[in-house]
Amino acid sequence: MIRSNHRPIRRAFTLIELLVVIAIIAVLVGLLVPAVQKVRSAANSAQSKNNLKQIALAVANADTTTGKMPMMFGQYGSTEAGSFWYNLLPYIEQDNLFKQGVNASRSAKLKILQAPNDPTLGSGTFELLPAMEMWYGSNSATLPTANPIPSWATGGTTWGMTSYAANWLVFGDMATPLNSTLSDGTSNTLIVAEHYAFCKRPSGLPRSGALLWGYGVQPGLATDPVPLKGKQWIWGALDSGVPWSTLQAHLINAPYWARSIWVNNPNPVAASAAYPYPPSNKPWRCRCHRKPEFGPAVDNAHPFKEQGYGSSINIAMGDGSVRSLASSITDEIWYSYASPDEGEVNPDNN
Repeated sequence: MIRSNHRPIRRAFTLIELLVVIAIIAVLVGLLVPAVQKVRSAANSAQSKNNLKQIALAVANADTTTGKMPMMFGQYGSTEAGSFWYNLLPYIEQDNLFKQGVNASRSAKLKILQAPNDPTLGSGTFELLPAMEMWYGSNSATLPTANPIPSWATGGTTWGMTSYAANWLVFGDMATPLNSTLSDGTSNTLIVAEHYAFCKRPSGLPRSGALLWGYGVQPGLATDPVPLKGKQWIWGALDSGVPWSTLQAHLINAPYWARSIWVNNPNPVAASAAYPYPPSNKPWRCRCHRKPEFGPAVDNAHPFKEQGYGSSINIAMGDGSVRSLASSITDEIWYSYASPDEGEVNPDNN
């Protein structure tokens, strides 16, 4: 029997059929990518909320253990003064790092202090040099330089960064008990907020800054204009007649603290149609009365404002809860969350 060697001929795709297939794939990818991005963004936000939750619980644990919360910078849990974040290390399972001391530990990258959706975090470290853009003086196009390095920080120039800022109005310059400090209620007061780890903008003072978790100086020492008289040293200095030009150049005003609700304005600010709050009789006294920026460009973010990583911002409250506030929040409501003892009751913004 004779067998045929002929095989059936396979018809190739025509150009039109191939283009149709490619178009279908492109449409499917176009539908899939936003969904994947949305899921990833939600997962990152959930991780950031979890970080904030652990930080809030650490603050409560520190308060229960010692009878007071850590201050922004000072002697709290060891024989040397350190930042709020340094003093919190034993309560976030970083006791070994804490035992290294403030100078040796400051370059560490800590996952709990880094938000995965922070677009400015980069490698997680920052090089702080003896000559950085001046954060005070004249707002010129090209800024002169100043030395922001505290005298205690010797050796390397590398500092660990964080995506979270501690509320200066809550923690201040003296360690105080949580419940009595937050007299507006622990569930009404934010203690830590999300913040870009690195900020810069085209103009203004400060022009740039970074949240360095180990950064800070202890105010009210013999080298300062006045001793530490109260929870906010700078208020005592202003009330004692120290010129703002002197305080503005102090490292307490440097844009490298990992803190929130701070601004370089000590003066009363009049109400206006654009900003009806605060009223003209409410002085700023270096506390910021403006709401956060939401998803700003990484090259146009204010170092002394908080930043949400999108259309909302996550904050940790004094009772250990975490809330998400929408970009529609007003200046007045934001400040009512920030102030611990001025009698405001906040609406539910969950």
